[in-house]
This record gives sequence, structure tokens and C-alpha cells, in this order.
Amino acid sequence: MIPLQKKIDYIIILGSGVRSEEVPPLLKSRLDKGIEYYQKNPTAKFVVSGGQRADEPVSEAFAMRKYLHSQNIPNHQILFEDKSTTTYENMLFSKRIINEDWSDKEMPPSIIFSTNNYHVLRGSLYAQRVKLKAQGVGAPTALYFLPTALIREYIALLLHRKIIFFSVLGGVLLFIIISLLPI
Repeated sequence: MIPLQKKIDYIIILGSGVRSEEVPPLLKSRLDKGIEYYQKNPTAKFVVSGGQRADEPVSEAFAMRKYLHSQNIPNHQILFEDKSTTTYENMLFSKRIINEDWSDKEMPPSIIFSTNNYHVLRGSLYAQRVKLKAQGVGAPTALYFLPTALIREYIALLLHRKIIFFSVLGGVLLFIIISLLPI
């Protein structure tokens, strides 16, 4: 765990898919990492962030709130964001909720977001894009899941920078075509 220099006001938990009202292991690790920081900052509020996809019985936020209740986190310390379906929307909608909740307009809130270790970089990029000043903390990921997750993140990062991605792809394709032409 990276020690943080100051008190934490908000802990955003980024959602991941759910198959029931119970959180799956990947999402549980994100919640448990957030709870670690909450235990050192008991006045912090959680922002559970995740909507409901067509194949999910409940929103990710609903399942996360249920889990936090089972861990004795009081309801008044859980802010609910159940509209997002992407990491970008997680950050954007969570920022709006925090801005509405934060009462000290003189001082900005101290915010962290909890996700899995492989996802912190992309989460940080989206936080920057929506101008949300937040530090990412990474929860452990099962080793069997890591290769697939890293490939998915790599592709998502490339698509995040579409102009660069398509420029490099175009350059590679052009090089291949030119190298195959008879001289």
C-alpha cells in the first residue's frame, strides 16, 4: 500500500461486471482495497461507481453497496453512482457526485480511486481527462486473469489515443505493403 500524505475524503470504487447481487472476486478485491484506506480514514465517503448492463441482474453500484453494508460501512458514507458503463463515465459521474456532496468550497477534497493493479494507469488517464484530481490505488489481481487483463488494457490504452494508434497502424501497414512490392 502506498502511503498517502493527507486525509482522504472520498474513495471511488470503479465497477466491474456482476452476475448476481454478490460481488465477484475481482470487484471484491477493489472494495477490500478501498476498505483498507477507509479504516485509516473513517470519515471518508465511498463512491460506488458502476451501472447495469443488459446482462447484469443489478447495477454494479448496487452490488458494491450491498457488500460495503456487509462490512459494516454505514449507508450515510456511501454515495451511489449507477449510470456509468465505462471507466470514463465512472470518473465523470463520480466527479459530479463528489462536487455536489463536498461542502468546503475553499479546499478541494482528497480523492482516491480503487481498481485492480492492471487498471490504475487507464483509470488515472480518464481521471485527468475529466479534471478529477484523484490518486489510483491498485488491488491485487489473480495471476490466471492477469495476461488477459493486460492485453485488454493495452488495447484500451491504444484506443484511448486513437490518432496515435491509427497513425502507427497506418505506418506499419504502409511499410508492409511497400516491402512486399517488387523492386
